[in-house]
Amino acid sequence: MATKKVTKKSVRTAPVATHPARDVLLASIGAVSLGGKEAQKLVGGLIEDSQQFGQRTLKLVEGRVNGVREQVLGVVSKVQDTAQQNLAQVESVAQTQVSKVLARLGIPSKSDVAQLSRRVSELSRQVKAMQGARKAA
Repeated sequence: MATKKVTKKSVRTAPVATHPARDVLLASIGAVSLGGKEAQKLVGGLIEDSQQFGQRTLKLVEGRVNGVREQVLGVVSKVQDTAQQNLAQVESVAQTQVSKVLARLGIPSKSDVAQLSRRVSELSRQVKAMQGARKAA
């Protein structure tokens, strides 16, 4: 039988000769790859910078809001104090005027009624004491 002869095929490599079009293509691919890497770095840096900027801005805004809040609370407190003082003055004037009107009409005041009530109680005790003394005698 005849044996087949196995021959190895030799792998030929392309000659190292440079072709300008090929060089331009490879340079373009390398530039795109390098540009992509640099773009990723740039985007990452921009994201980090924007996060830091956001945090600084938030702190600044919170500081301003707290300052405004304190100012508003100070103003509100002053307005409340003034309103309470004005209310007390109005109540005093109204009370004085009502007392004068009641006096003109001959209507006794609360203090007059209380004084009369105490006097009636005192007289009632004295009458009871006198009645008790008569019955004993």
